[in-house]
Amino acid sequence: MVAHATDERDAVLRDHLRALSHLPLLSDGEELAAAATMADGRAAENELAALGGQPSVDLHDAADLLDRVREGEAARERLIGSTRRLVVSLARRHPGDAAATVALLSAGDDAIGRAADRYDPTGGLPFSSFARWWVERAMREVERGAPQPDAPASSPADPALLTALGHLHREDTRVVELRLGLHGGPALSEADTARVLGIADDEEHEREEIAVAKLRHPCTPGDLTHLRRLS
Repeated sequence: MVAHATDERDAVLRDHLRALSHLPLLSDGEELAAAATMADGRAAENELAALGGQPSVDLHDAADLLDRVREGEAARERLIGSTRRLVVSLARRHPGDAAATVALLSAGDDAIGRAADRYDPTGGLPFSSFARWWVERAMREVERGAPQPDAPASSPADPALLTALGHLHREDTRVVELRLGLHGGPALSEADTARVLGIADDEEHEREEIAVAKLRHPCTPGDLTHLRRLS
């Protein structure tokens, strides 16, 4: 019975991966370029909207702006499509039957889209690294049976902090999430975080210090003022 359930789950993962085979993979540089095109498309969309309030509109300028908007939308689709294999890879790490795996894949695909709309390429972090946090968080929400808001109400999850979390290993990220309330609940104390992770208080404190040191590294992009709440 267990083997049958495992076979069904593996079949779901294989089918999902096979459906992505036509989507090209992007290099880190291509991801950054696509993100820049996305940003330009959003800027063009704002400029195009502003033209509506003008007494006269240059049709040539409007056509150029519309082209930029379309290029930005196409770049967004490329960025999302190239990263969807990551969802399959992360879903494999979560136990469950075929139905649970389908839910994980769906949540992960949705999270990729949310990540694309919040991605800031100026820090130089590849989109796949940035998106990993969003996908893993969405999958944990599915496992808890909780809703998947764009961002927790109690969370100070600004783009700089989310981008920085992409630099951490999963264990380090989990400590920061729990301590700052990025897991969908209230921010936890060191002792409560240790209990959730099933580790000793000293080990939690050590992990937190390591995570904060990595986030405060000069190469980490953004103004991470929220880290003042940690050790």
